[in-house]
Amino acid sequence: MALEGCLVLPLFLFFMSTLLYGMEVVRFQNNAFSSMHRAISKSCFLAYEKYGGSGEQEGDLCKMVRETLEQEPFPYLCVKGGEMGMTVQAEADAYENISVKIDYDIKPFIYFLPIGTLKIEDGIFGHGFTGYVPGNCGKPEGGTESYVYITENGTRYHLSDQCTYLRVKVQAVSAEETENMRNGSGEKYTACERCKPVKGGLVYLTAWGNRYHGESDCSALQRTVYMVPQSEAGSRSACSKCG
Repeated sequence: MALEGCLVLPLFLFFMSTLLYGMEVVRFQNNAFSSMHRAISKSCFLAYEKYGGSGEQEGDLCKMVRETLEQEPFPYLCVKGGEMGMTVQAEADAYENISVKIDYDIKPFIYFLPIGTLKIEDGIFGHGFTGYVPGNCGKPEGGTESYVYITENGTRYHLSDQCTYLRVKVQAVSAEETENMRNGSGEKYTACERCKPVKGGLVYLTAWGNRYHGESDCSALQRTVYMVPQSEAGSRSACSKCG
């Protein structure tokens, strides 16, 4: 038993140490990405103060990444070369497109074994909160233009995102009730061509629609709203309610 213990105990300790070391590698990867995320989030939030000053911002980003990592206990335990073994690169252009990249090598648990290292590369990208800058949105030089709200297949544009045509309220009624019901415009409700409701049971409709639906999540009941400059509304005409 003593002989077996002498053979098994070192193997058990080696296995547990290797397992814990693997957990440490994952922990460092998570901390490294978290430090990049914190740095770039803060930089994006404060970009309006440094708009156009990318050189200083790049240095601040690298410094923030390392400072966040250094707050952790034994932050570079598994990195070959320690703190100097991790490279941090940051870029920020005139439009405040900001990116941070790091790369480092993970050393093996028993560092003198000739099994090589594991190279890790990671990065994150963001854009500063400086407003809409690409192009001039089709507005005349020196002029101003209002924004409107549209849907992908709609034929009207809306001046308010709270318009009842955009914020539809779905109600459930029995199929028999639809025979005598009329919408806000006085039209009769007919069956939806998409979900093809069957007679009987509950159906779903809106106050201003002219179809009843067999499913509450029918695509005809959904509204994906886009805010665009009025010049990009195309051939859409103004909404009769909010326009």
